[in-house]
Parts: sequence; structure tokens; C-alpha cells
Amino acid sequence: MGRHETDDQPSTARPRWVAPVAALVVVGAGLGGYSWSQRLAAQSGSAQPAATSSAVQSTASGPASPTCADPVGVPVAVAPGLKAVVTAAADRAVRAGACAAYAVTAQTAAETLAAMGTGSVPAAWVPEATTWVDDLKKAMPTAPISVGASVATTPLVLAMPAAMAAKGTGAPAWSDLVGGQVPLRISDPTKNASSRLALTTALSAMGGTQQASTALGGAVIALSKTATTTEAELFTQAAAPGSAEAFPTTEAALAAYNRAHPGAPLAAVMPAGGTGLLDHPFVSMTSAPAPVEAATATLLAQLTSAEGKTTIRAAGYRTSATDPGATVTGIPDGVPNYLAAPPAEATAGLLAEWGNVKRPMKMLAVVDVSGSMKTKVGASTRMELAYQAGLTALGAFPPDTQLGLWQFGYRLGGRNQDWLEVVPIRTVTEKVGGRAQGELLREGFQRIAAHPAGGTGLYDTIFDAYKALLAQHDQTRVNALVLLTDGKNEDPNSRSLADLLAQLRHMRDPAKPMPVILVGVGPEADMESLRAIAEASAGHAYQAITPDEIISVFVQAMLTPDV
Repeated sequence: MGRHETDDQPSTARPRWVAPVAALVVVGAGLGGYSWSQRLAAQSGSAQPAATSSAVQSTASGPASPTCADPVGVPVAVAPGLKAVVTAAADRAVRAGACAAYAVTAQTAAETLAAMGTGSVPAAWVPEATTWVDDLKKAMPTAPISVGASVATTPLVLAMPAAMAAKGTGAPAWSDLVGGQVPLRISDPTKNASSRLALTTALSAMGGTQQASTALGGAVIALSKTATTTEAELFTQAAAPGSAEAFPTTEAALAAYNRAHPGAPLAAVMPAGGTGLLDHPFVSMTSAPAPVEAATATLLAQLTSAEGKTTIRAAGYRTSATDPGATVTGIPDGVPNYLAAPPAEATAGLLAEWGNVKRPMKMLAVVDVSGSMKTKVGASTRMELAYQAGLTALGAFPPDTQLGLWQFGYRLGGRNQDWLEVVPIRTVTEKVGGRAQGELLREGFQRIAAHPAGGTGLYDTIFDAYKALLAQHDQTRVNALVLLTDGKNEDPNSRSLADLLAQLRHMRDPAKPMPVILVGVGPEADMESLRAIAEASAGHAYQAITPDEIISVFVQAMLTPDV
């Protein structure tokens, strides 16, 4: 395509609002060195291309109108699947008289946000979904952006090998996907829009309750173990002989893949109960010079024109959220049931969980073995449920996790000590006398489950455990104390709650974060005190009543302690 980019009149200044954006995501490469105020040279033949990232590719629009002596440079960042569509729209804009040289760069939203953090700000941006724009606004509310119309939409679907789809009895529900009944893989949701949408859609489909969030938290742990870095890897793995896993992608991405692989297409399934939508909004930077703003407005007009909509459908996308025309075989025509996105804080929580499970952990689990733990809950006792939760968590911990186990009651360690160490903190794969730490921990949970008795020395145990763990704090890990109890402090000789709170606040060191995570089991748990203790340590307090809650909340507390 005719004209090339050049640094004819580069601007070294970057918008003052971009610096905080770097904290959003630290992935990918930049926009090829562009900033919105750079202009592209009008001279033909002598221009030199600007440096471009190895991770992204830019395409310049065709030659400007003969009456355009000095075309303005308009860098545009677009979701990769829409690059050809936006490039074609840019060419039409130039042929129609726009005095602009558009440079269209295919880039994920995560890559664009990272590039903005370094000062490479496009004049126009077409991300995969509005939620990524929300990330930008949250990081920098004063960012001078204008969110325009959605230029293309595509529903979330499940892709899977044809043989796997043939064995299925129907579209799986999100609860089946989260629960593991259908083998599922995802890519990193902090980088990939489809996988991120899959997690938030699952939460919406399951009701958005605390129980649903807990169940999904457990699924996040499992999915993180097999996650790929990119969605392209999921397509490659699904095409491998013998593959039997589904993965979330978009209707448009699957349509493009199947067009490129007509001899071995992947099957498409719409999840039962509803799905999510990527809406691809057109975002422009309102701080750009007037000629640049005019050029971006012309580009948007071309994308939303009748010809623009034709190219959008040809690329496998739908033209709006009400477009009923499916673009991939296996998905029936009709407007899908699009589920509303969960609250922004729920999405942030899921992404935080993902970040946590990717970080190594150092944790001390402390379990109440007082007599009241023998109380029946359904067909089990509170103690048996805690034991089951401990085994579940052990099975999900990454191999580099460091974990120890204490039990506590009343004077278990003598007149002045309410707790006993069951297993010292070690890496779960470390061998002790030829036996792995994980095996010792399983035996430890089983051993303490067998003989609950006595009272509850809660306050002194929390103080001693916090002090012990703080003394061996590891800056490279998530450090946490997780304690489960079904009662209140019953040690008449212990420190008071006020003393404990004051001591925790005194020991608390911002340079050594170590939250206390407290799980109150049953209606008798002193939740008021537990919440105060959690607040004093920047931790959390949860209450669990039913058998499912006791297991799921304790598992989530152990696996994602600082969410």
C-alpha cells in the first residue's frame, strides 16, 4: 500500500495521563513507537518506516488524495481479528478524500494498554470489549477518550475437536464447565479477551452469589495449571490428534480458523443458559489535534457504513448485538441470550485470584480441634468437613507452595500454649525421611480430624501463629495465616481481644504483607471478633454454615488468601 511511515515531525512529549496505565497490565509490546501527535511524511519514495514491534504489525493506508499535500498521521490500534476490516475502511476513507495516512496495528487490548503506559497512545483504538476501556478509565479517570459506537460484535462460544462434540449429549451448562464435568482449557485471562469473558460469563450464569464466586475461584485454581499464554496455542492444541478439551473463543475467531483449516475444522457449541459478547467499541483520543480527530471520525463513518458492515460480516463478525446471523457452522441463527456482565469488582476479584494462584505461596493453616467441632452438619461433622477441605486444597496447590499445619484448642501445648504444631512449614514436594511434605500434611489433617475435644484458645493462637509466620516472611511469596474455627475465645487466661488487635496492628508491616484469613464455621462462630481481627491484619473473615460452604470457603481461603 503506497505511503510509508516516517518520523517527519515527531513529538517527544507524551500525554500526562498515560503513566499510571502501565500498572494495568505488563504484557506485550508497544504501538511501534507511535504517539498520536506524530505525522507521516507526504514525500513519496524517500520516507523511512518507523520502528515496529516484533509482536505487532502495522499496515499503512493507501496514497492520500492528490489534493492532500500534508496528510496527518493517524495511528490506529485494533483487535487482531479486525485488522483487515479496519485497514480496508482506512483505504476507503483516503480514497474518499481524507487527508490522512492511517497506520493500522493489530494488537490485543492488553498490549495496547501496556503500550499506552509507555506513552504510545493511538489516535483511535478498537479493543475487543468495553471492559478493557473500563480498565483504562479506572486507572486514569482523566484520560481524554471518547467511546463511540460498537463497530463489530461476536458472541463467546466453545470450540472443541469434532470427535469430542460428537460424543456430547448437548450444550454444556456453565456450571458443568466450572465443575470440571467437561474438560476445559483457557488462556491467560489477563491477556486474552475470550478467556476473561468466559470467567465473567460463568459467574453471571451461576448467579453471581458468594457460593458461585467460591466455586469459580476453585475452578480458576484448576484452570491456571493448564492455561496457555495465547489463544492461538489453544487452537493448536485442540487440533492435535487425540485432543479432548474444549476452550472458550469467539464465533469470529472460530470462523476464521475453520476457513483456514477446511479439512479439519473445530466444532462450535454455544453454552447452555447464555453467553457473553465482545462488542469492539471505537475509542478515539479527544486530546488529538483537530485534523486527527476529523480523520478518526471519517474512519468510524466508513466502518459503520453499509460497505463497512459487509466487510465485517465477511470477516466472521456480526454487525451489532441484535444481529441474528451466525457466522460459524454449528451455531444456530438467532440472537444469542447475552448475559449481563457481573459487577466490575467481581471481575477485578477474578483477575486478582488469577494473579494470586500464579504466585508462589507461604502459608500456615491453623485448625480448631475443640469439642464443638464434633457437631453434626448434614451427614458429617464440622471437623470431617474441614478435613475434606484440607485434602481438596492440598490437591490443588502448585508444587512450589510452602505450607504448614497447626491445631489449636485449649492448653494443647501446656499450661500457657493453646496450640500444637502438626507439620512444620515446608515446600509441599520436599522429602522428609523419604516422604513428601504433601503426604505428611494429608496425614496431619487426618490425625487432627480424629480427636476433637476441649475448649477454644483463639486469641493467643492467632497471636503466636502471626508472630511465628511473620518471623519467616518471604518477600517472593504470598504470605498468609489461614485459621478455621467454629467458636469464640474460651481461654480465661488469654490476652483480650483489644490487646490482640493492638498487637496485630503494631506488628503489621506494609513491607511484609501477611493477611490473617479467618473462616468461621457454623452459627456459633464469633464473627464480630473474627472480622475485627481480619481488619487489623488487612485480611478477610468468612462465615460458612452448610457442608458445601464449609468445604468451598475453606478451600478458597487456602488457595487464594490475599484476594
